[in-house]
Amino acid sequence: MRKAGALTAAVLLVLALAAPGCDLVSSLTPFGIGNRDYASGSDNTNGLWTGKSSTGGDVTMQVGSSTVTSLMIHHIDGACNLPLEAQSVSEPVVNNVFSVTVDLTQGRFTAIGTFTSPTTCSGSYSFEGLAAGTCPSSGSGTFTAQK
Repeated sequence: MRKAGALTAAVLLVLALAAPGCDLVSSLTPFGIGNRDYASGSDNTNGLWTGKSSTGGDVTMQVGSSTVTSLMIHHIDGACNLPLEAQSVSEPVVNNVFSVTVDLTQGRFTAIGTFTSPTTCSGSYSFEGLAAGTCPSSGSGTFTAQK
């Protein structure tokens, strides 16, 4: 009889593991610690994000429906404050990562960011070919932003 009970328990365990939507690893991970996609199935990345660039300029980013809809990074170089702007974009957040590239009338602005937690995003940016007078026409930096 004990052998039948053990067999029944084993069959139930196999059925439970094979059930659709059952993820044994994530359900055994305490407090949700582990590799988590903050964008999938939730709005954790959505909202207004603000921070600073590595040059000391302001960073503002808007995310809605797990999509970056606007990004503004101020690149400061000496007396120059260059606003690098991506307005009305629609760049999806996939596996916590986004990439924005804007071809400007003159030049290009690119930013790549990673949501490292539901409240922190960091990344890098570069620009080239800008007509900026006495300011640099190309450069790069990093940024961090919080929600």
